[in-house]
Amino acid sequence: MTMRVADYVASYLHSLGVRTCYSLSGTGSIHLDHAFAQQPDLLCVCARHETAAALMATGAAKLTGNLAVALVTSGPGAVNALAGLVDAYADGVPVLVISGQVETRHIDDDARSFGVQGFAVVNSARSMTKYAAVVEQPSDIRAHLDRAVREALSGRPGPVWLDIPLDVQAAEIDPAALHEAPSAADEPRGAGARQAARQIMTMLRSAERPLVIAGQGIRQGAAEEQFRTLIERLRLPVVASRLGNDLLPYDSPLWFGQGGIRGRLYPNLIMAQADLVLTLGSSLSTAFVGEDADSFNPDATVVAVDIDPSQLKKKGVRIDFPVCMDVRDLLDALLIESAESTEPAASERWLATCAELKEAHPTIAGGELREPLNSYRFVERLDAHTGPGHVFVVDTGSAYYVTGQTLEFSASQREITSAAFLNMGAAVPMAVGAAFSRPDCQVLVLVGDGAIELNIQELATISQYSLDVKVFVLNNGGYASIRESQEALCEGPALEEPEALNFRDVAKAFGLPYRKLERAATLDADLVGLLAHRGPELVEVMCDPKQLLLRPLRADGGVRAHDGASLVRPVGELNHA
Repeated sequence: MTMRVADYVASYLHSLGVRTCYSLSGTGSIHLDHAFAQQPDLLCVCARHETAAALMATGAAKLTGNLAVALVTSGPGAVNALAGLVDAYADGVPVLVISGQVETRHIDDDARSFGVQGFAVVNSARSMTKYAAVVEQPSDIRAHLDRAVREALSGRPGPVWLDIPLDVQAAEIDPAALHEAPSAADEPRGAGARQAARQIMTMLRSAERPLVIAGQGIRQGAAEEQFRTLIERLRLPVVASRLGNDLLPYDSPLWFGQGGIRGRLYPNLIMAQADLVLTLGSSLSTAFVGEDADSFNPDATVVAVDIDPSQLKKKGVRIDFPVCMDVRDLLDALLIESAESTEPAASERWLATCAELKEAHPTIAGGELREPLNSYRFVERLDAHTGPGHVFVVDTGSAYYVTGQTLEFSASQREITSAAFLNMGAAVPMAVGAAFSRPDCQVLVLVGDGAIELNIQELATISQYSLDVKVFVLNNGGYASIRESQEALCEGPALEEPEALNFRDVAKAFGLPYRKLERAATLDADLVGLLAHRGPELVEVMCDPKQLLLRPLRADGGVRAHDGASLVRPVGELNHA
C-alpha cells in the first residue's frame, strides 16, 4: 500500500508522540500542510508569522524537553523561520523545522533564487542546526527523518531542518520499502564516569569552600533527582545559571539563586570566595562569568562537566578539569562514590557564609509598595500569589533582569526564556508553545511594552485558541534597559524610541480581556482575582519609567553593570528595590 511522502512525514512524527505542529501554510508546503491537517490526533496551530512558529516550537521543547515541530512554506516563509530557530540553537533545544520547497527540477544552488519563491534555505540553516538537508529522493524520506530526530535529541540537543520539494511531498512511496538511516557509532555516554567521579569526590572532600554551578544540562540529562540527592547528601551550596534557575526552590538552604552579570545581587560574592567550582551542564557564558571571565576566585579549581566538547574549550574561560560526558552519568557515579561516606563536603562555616550573603542582600528590602509601581516589587507580589501549576515565560530587556533577580520558584514551577540569545519579542510565541504542551498549567508572560511589539501578532493566536495565558506588559515607557546602556556607554542625546501603544486598544483588536494594574493598594487583590480566572488576558502594569535595574555586586566592592561591562564604581545608594 502506497502513500504520499507528506502523509508519511505526518504519520512518522505522530508515531514519535508529536501531537502539535506550529505552522503557517503556503503553496510551497501545500501537500505537507494538507497531510498534517488530515493526520488524526495531530493539531496544527496556525501562527501569524513563521518566526513565531519556530519560537512556538522552541517554547514547547524548552518546557518539555521533547521534540517539537514547525512547518513552514518555501522562500520567504522558510527564511523567516530561521530568525526563530536560532534561539533553539543557542539554547540547545530539540526542534524540527520542515520547510516546503519548489520542485526539484527548479532548484539551482548557483542562483540567488529559483523557481517561484525558491531559495536554498538549507545552506543558511546549516550554520544553526545539528542537521539540515534537502530531501531530493522520495525513497530517502525515512532515512532523513531518522537522522534528523536522532541528531535533535542526542548529545547536546539542538534544532534540525528538512527541506522537502513540492514534487517529493506529493510522490507516492511504499513505507515498507523505505530504508532506515545508518546507525550512529555508539559512544559510551558514561565512559570514564567512575574514574572522574573519584577524582571529583577527592577534590570536593579536600576543598574548604566548594560551590556547584547548576545549568540546564541537568534537566536535559533528566538528572534532576540525582542532582538534588547529591547536593543534599554532601551539603553543597549551589548557584544557578539562568536556564538552571528553576531547578530548586529559592527557600532551599543550599540554593543561592542566579549568578552572573544579570543575576541576583550576591551570588558573585560567593563565586569569588569558592576554592572549588563544579559546574554541571552550564555553558559558562560571558553573561555568567563576566566579560573579563573574572567571576571565579583566580585560585579556585574549576571543574566543568558538559556533554558538548565545545563548551569546555570556550575562549577566555579557564577550566582546570574538563569532563566531557552526560551530566546524569557523572551524577550517578558521584552518588556511588559519595555513598561510602555521608560526611558533608561543605563545612557549616562555609554554608553559613553563603547564607549570610543571601540574607544581607535581598532583592526586595522593606518599605511599602508605591506608585508608579516598581517592577521588582510587582514581580515579587505576582510570585507570591502563584502556585505549582504556573509556568513563567520571560522576555528580554528589563523583564529579564527583574525576573532573574526576583522570582523564587516553588518545587514544580518552571521558567522558559531566551537565555543565550536574548531574543527580543520571543516570549509571546514561546508562551503559545508552552500552553499547548502543558494545557494543565497557567502560563504567565512577562514582557516589556517595547519587546511585545516584535511578535505582537501572536496575541491573536492566544485569543483564537482561548489559551490560559496571562500576558503581563511591564509598561516603563519604552526600552528601559537600553536607555541605561546608552547612559552608561554613550554621550549625547537619547536615542529615538517608538511611541508606547494603547494596550487597551491592542487587547480589543485581538479579542482579549484587558486589565490595567497601577494601584499599589489593590495590587494583591487584583492579582488574586486575575490568576483565579482561567483563560487569556492582556494585563498592562504601569511601572516607574525612571526605575533603575539592580546591579550584582562584585568582590572588589563595586557593582557589575547590567549590560555586561565589567565596571568598578561605588554602589552609592542602596542596591535593592
